[in-house]
Amino acid sequence: MKAWVWVLALVLAVSGGCTWRETKKSVADTKNFVFDTGATTKTLYEEDNSPTIELNYEAADALAKDLKGDLPPNSPISVERFVNEGDPADKSPFGRVVASQVASRLAKLDYKVTFSAPKPAAPPAPLAEGQGAPKEEPPRPCILSGSYFVGSTQILMHARVVTVDDDTELSGHDWTLPVNKETREMLPQLKHGGSASPSVKTAF
Repeated sequence: MKAWVWVLALVLAVSGGCTWRETKKSVADTKNFVFDTGATTKTLYEEDNSPTIELNYEAADALAKDLKGDLPPNSPISVERFVNEGDPADKSPFGRVVASQVASRLAKLDYKVTFSAPKPAAPPAPLAEGQGAPKEEPPRPCILSGSYFVGSTQILMHARVVTVDDDTELSGHDWTLPVNKETREMLPQLKHGGSASPSVKTAF
């Protein structure tokens, strides 16, 4: 009987200790709230600061990989400004900058990039009598175009290379760019965005 009493007393002591600690924590939390000593803002997500130029170069590499073997040598690729899918009238620098970076990378990979209006390929010259077929295909003019859609934390990108004569898509690639300080500078509609939430405390 005595042993049973001691066990009951021990259980009550332990449970009482837990209650006291929880009550102490609750009082401390209340004190922080009343005297405004706690944090007032918090980060919703860690902003991705990856350089957009590197991501755009990787996209150009993917486009070039598909073009290899399908595009005859010296085929001119005309570059068009990338278009905002949500607002085709958007003239922010973003569409021009991304298109230029992708085109610049293609030029470094020895593709013939031009910013002039595309022109159809000239008809092949007639073969002289006894002359065999040409060893190489004639150049085939193409267009590099693209589009983007601005989300809350990411920008969805799409680029493609199509032929001028029959609009055949020779290469296409999708990728994403982060919404960060760099992309906000090129997209005015994002300049007022941020990664911090409003105060978690109510103003009196």
